[in-house]
Amino acid sequence: MEHVFWLLLSLFIRCFTRINKKRILSWSYYYTKYSCSPRYITEYLLKEHPGKFELYWCFNKDVDVSQLPSEIKIVRWRTWKYLLILNSSAFLFTNTRTGLWKSSFVKKKGQRYVMTWHSSMGIKKIEQDAEETLSLSYINEAKYDSSICDLILSGCKFRTEVIKRAFWYDGEILEKGTPRNDVLFQDHTELKQRIFAQCDIPKNTKILLYAPTFRKDMGLQYYKFNWDDVLPALEEKFGSPMFIFLRLHPNFCRAGIDVSALCQCERVLDVTYYHDMHELLCISDVLITDYSSSLFDFSLLHKPCFIYATDYESYDRGTYFRLEELPFPLALNNAELFDVISQFDKEEYESKLTEFNKRILCSYETGKACEALYQWMTLC
Repeated sequence: MEHVFWLLLSLFIRCFTRINKKRILSWSYYYTKYSCSPRYITEYLLKEHPGKFELYWCFNKDVDVSQLPSEIKIVRWRTWKYLLILNSSAFLFTNTRTGLWKSSFVKKKGQRYVMTWHSSMGIKKIEQDAEETLSLSYINEAKYDSSICDLILSGCKFRTEVIKRAFWYDGEILEKGTPRNDVLFQDHTELKQRIFAQCDIPKNTKILLYAPTFRKDMGLQYYKFNWDDVLPALEEKFGSPMFIFLRLHPNFCRAGIDVSALCQCERVLDVTYYHDMHELLCISDVLITDYSSSLFDFSLLHKPCFIYATDYESYDRGTYFRLEELPFPLALNNAELFDVISQFDKEEYESKLTEFNKRILCSYETGKACEALYQWMTLC
């Protein structure tokens, strides 16, 4: 009944609001984070076109927004102000599906809704390609989202084909890269200094980012490491003391799951609740993941990335590639991970990565995705 109340209230407000052509409303990961492509679109507009737009962000009521730029106006989900801004914004940006009941959003003439999605490319199958693993409620939400969408962004030719085939969508696709990946092409010196100071990490330290994706049962058994074996191998191969940043999928935040059992080492820091994954990618020296799209983003930095997939034989989501076919060294257990780290050959890795990007993915990433999206907006 609560969903019905907010939808009816939104429809009522909708009748008495006009579109403000300068107003933009954004949200990320279901109103929980200031992150991903919507964030980088916002910050591009603040920097390159200051004062041109009214920039609003929506968050759940318990999300801390104290660190956001002062130019951003905050609304809280399911408040009167949220519905007012929702129904009067000319552009709406998000990185996840927008369902009718959760968002209370019925698009008006003159509004442009842009789905940035939350990856440039990924291993695991998504949307209609993985329909048998999805709930009926999610499928209905996805179909509604695609029906109101004016634009979906694509980071590579492979992803464009996935969108056309699997997103229940036949509209416009902007093949100019992923806004959140623009930051990977920039200088990260100040960002690294800030995060190191925030986490009290010595300057001569390197960072291993461990960022696996979620499983349907939300269990933690897939992610256990013997850090005492892995850390010495990493330090010997890459020549510096290392800290580990543990970053689990945002779904763990939504579920409120305690991940402290995975941090049984003094040099493992839990950064699961850190707002922005891409800031962590920028300042990390090595990435270990499993089926996460982060490995394709991280590869744009030409830094070492390893796949650690303990459940590869039983993983039920389905994958677009066999892991053995990817340019990233693969390990199925702790002993194999130790071996692939010890035997890592940077020159061979770079060669495989370049060939894969050229022949299979056909990447659109150049660091200019936000600029391309702005040009699209000016034509609306």
